[in-house]
Amino acid sequence: MRLKSFAMSSSSCSPMLVNVLQNVSELMASGNSNQAINNLLSVQALIREQPLACNTLAYLLLHNDRPREAVTWFDAALVVNPADAQAITGLGMASQAIGDHVRALQCYEAALVWRWNEAAAWYHHGALLTQLGRLREALASLDKAIELQEDYVKAFTKRCQVLSALGDVSGAALSAMRCCQLSPNDVSSWLLFGDLCLKHDDVQHALSAYDRGLEVAPNNFQCLYNKAFALKQVGQAAAALEHVRTALAVEPQNRDALLLCAGLEHDAGNVASAHEYYRRVAAMGVARSYLAAHRPPRFRAMLLFSPLSGNTPYEDLISDACYDADVALVLPDQRVELRAADADIIVNLVSEADLRRDIVAHVAEIVAPLTIPVINHPLQILGTDRQSISQRLAAIPDTVVPATIRVEATALHQFLSSNSLPTFNLIARHAGTHGGDKMELISDLSQLRAFAGEAGDQPLYLTDFFDYRSADGFYRKYRFIFVGEDILPYHLAIGDVWKVHHVSTRMGDVEWMRREEQSFLEQPQDVLGSKAMAALEAIRREIGLDYFGIDCSLDAEGRLVVFEVNASMLIHLHNAGFEYKTPYVLRIKHAFEQLLARRAISVDCR
Repeated sequence: MRLKSFAMSSSSCSPMLVNVLQNVSELMASGNSNQAINNLLSVQALIREQPLACNTLAYLLLHNDRPREAVTWFDAALVVNPADAQAITGLGMASQAIGDHVRALQCYEAALVWRWNEAAAWYHHGALLTQLGRLREALASLDKAIELQEDYVKAFTKRCQVLSALGDVSGAALSAMRCCQLSPNDVSSWLLFGDLCLKHDDVQHALSAYDRGLEVAPNNFQCLYNKAFALKQVGQAAAALEHVRTALAVEPQNRDALLLCAGLEHDAGNVASAHEYYRRVAAMGVARSYLAAHRPPRFRAMLLFSPLSGNTPYEDLISDACYDADVALVLPDQRVELRAADADIIVNLVSEADLRRDIVAHVAEIVAPLTIPVINHPLQILGTDRQSISQRLAAIPDTVVPATIRVEATALHQFLSSNSLPTFNLIARHAGTHGGDKMELISDLSQLRAFAGEAGDQPLYLTDFFDYRSADGFYRKYRFIFVGEDILPYHLAIGDVWKVHHVSTRMGDVEWMRREEQSFLEQPQDVLGSKAMAALEAIRREIGLDYFGIDCSLDAEGRLVVFEVNASMLIHLHNAGFEYKTPYVLRIKHAFEQLLARRAISVDCR
C-alpha cells in the first residue's frame, strides 16, 4: 500500500480527502488500522474516484479479516481503472478468503498478464492452485516465483507442502531446509521442517528441528506442543508431559494440548487430572476440527469419540476428505447437546463393547433424538463383544469360530484353586485389549492360575485355541474392512508364531512375504476362495455395522477361521517399506467417504 506517497502527491484530490488521507497514513504508521478504516469509510463518495484510495481501504479491510467488504472496494478501484494490477491481485486474495475460488483464480491469472515478472503474482497463483488440489500446476507456478526471487521463503514453504502431498519427500525436505537456511531465526521454518519429518515418521530429525525452533522462540506454543507429540511417539512420556504442560502455560485453552496432556496424565496414573482436562475440552463443544481438502466441503460430519473407551481409529480414515469433520468428546458424566443443524451426518467412533458399555449406552442416548443419519449406531456396537461375536457367527457355513467366554479373573482364580481341568489349549486375554496386549496361549493349569491371579479384578476372555498354521509352517492372518456393502482387503500378516501382528513380523526383510501380501491385496478372492468370501459376506450381513473389520485366516479345508470382528480395527497410511499397500488404504478411505456422502446428502466425493 502506497497511501503516504498518494497523500503527498494528490493535488487533484479535494482538500478534505487530502486531509483524510494524511490522517489515515499517520494512523496506519501507528498501527491503528481500525480507525484508519473508519476515517476512509466516512468519505466513501470521495475515495470512490481514486483507485489508490480504494485499494488502500480494501487492503486494510482484507488484513483486518473483513474480506467481503474488501471485495466491494477492490471492485470500486477496477471501475475507475480496469487494468489496475494491484486491485486485481487484491480482489483475488479477497475472493479466495471468502471461498470464491473461481473468481480468485480468474483474478490471479489476469494479474499475471501485467505482473508476469513479479514473484508474488506467481506465488498467489500457485497457492490457490494448491488449495484447489491442482498440485502439478501449483508446483510450476511456485517454481516460477522462486526463479524470479531466489529467497522467497513463502514460496519455498508452499512448495514443501505441495511436494509432500505429491509424495516427493526428498524434494519437500530440500525446500524445508532452504527455508531454514533463508530464515534461521524464524521459528516457522523449523516448524515446517519438523512437521515434515514427523509426518514421514522421521521422529528424531523432527525433534532436532523443534529444538532449533525453541532456541529461537523458547515459549512458542506450536514448537512446544509438536515436540511433546513427537516425544510421545518415541515413548518419552515424562518429557512429553513436561513439554505439553509448558505449552498449556502459553495457551491454556488450546484443545489439542489439553487432549494430549489428558492422555499423558492418564498413562502416568494421574486419572483425576486426566479427567479434569477431558472435562475442560468437552465443555468447549468441539474437541477437534478437520477441514475438507478443498473448499467448499461437500457436507459436514460430527464424530463422537470417548477418551475413556475404545474407539474406531479415525485420523488417517478422514484425512484429506471431501467433508468437514468435527469431533465431540463423550464422557459418562457430561451431556453432549447435538442438533441436526450441527452436521449432516453423525459418525459414532465409540467401538469398545467389552468394557465401559455404559459409555456406548450414553452415546445411544445422545443420538436418539436426532433425525440425521448415524454411522455405526451404538446399539449395534453393543453386540460386538468377543463372547457375543463367537455366538453370533458360530452357525455361519464354512467358518471356524473358536468358542469364547467371559469370566471375572477373581472368580476364575477361586475356581482354579479348588478344581482341576483336563488337558486344554486356551488363549487368555484381558477384556478390552487389542493388538496382542495381555494375551497368552495357556496349556497348563498353573499358568492359567497365575494369569488369573495377576489380572486382579480385570475381566478375562478365554478362547479355544485353533492351530491355523499353513502347510508351509507359517501363520497367516488376513484383515478385511467392511464399508457399507464393500468387503475390502487391508493387509496380510505372515509370521513364525501363532500371535501374528503385521508390525512384529519379518515381512519387511522377506521379499516373498511382501509379494504374497501384494497378491492378496490385488486378488483377495483368488487367495481365500469362494467359500471363505461367501462366509465374509454372511458375516457382513449378520454384524450389520456400517464400518468394521475382521482378522481371519484359512484352515486346510478352505474355511474361514475368525479371530476378531469389531469396529476398532486400525487402518493407517504409514507404509514405509510396504508402499504397495497405500492404494488399498486409499480405496478404503474413498469407500468410507462415499458411504458418508450417500447417507448424508447423496453426493459423490470424487
